[in-house]
Amino acid sequence: MFSFDTRKRLREVGDFLRQLVDLSSPNLPPLEGDFRSQTRSNRTLPALLSPWEHAQPVVDESTYAFTKDISDRGLSLVLGQPFKSFEAVVGLWLDSPRFVLGEVRQNVPLGGGFWQIGVELTGVLDSAEHPQIQSLMPLASRLVPSAKATRAVAT
Repeated sequence: MFSFDTRKRLREVGDFLRQLVDLSSPNLPPLEGDFRSQTRSNRTLPALLSPWEHAQPVVDESTYAFTKDISDRGLSLVLGQPFKSFEAVVGLWLDSPRFVLGEVRQNVPLGGGFWQIGVELTGVLDSAEHPQIQSLMPLASRLVPSAKATRAVAT
């Protein structure tokens, strides 16, 4: 049976979602006072984030986050707590775990208990040259969705 009420509610939902997309489009022109020299690519990937102090990761203070934007020189991450270090190791899983070192350039609350940090990357941490990152491997292994969890979501 056709219902005008249902059609009206669905149109209202569509209008709301369109407004949300328009307000949050990653391709909007830069805001006044925003002088970015690199373009950003919006990519959402799980990431491991660890403070870097005295040339090693602080494993006990590591947390998980997800990437928001990636540029030629850095990335922004969204996490569920403030980050209290000026240097950080970011772990991402490509074909294997990869770690990069960077300096925190931005650390702002987003609301709802979430924070965004901007990290300017300064180098790749190779495990042969930096054996101290081996302590992050057990945490980094959680970045890959398990086959069991993937099957559970699919069914």
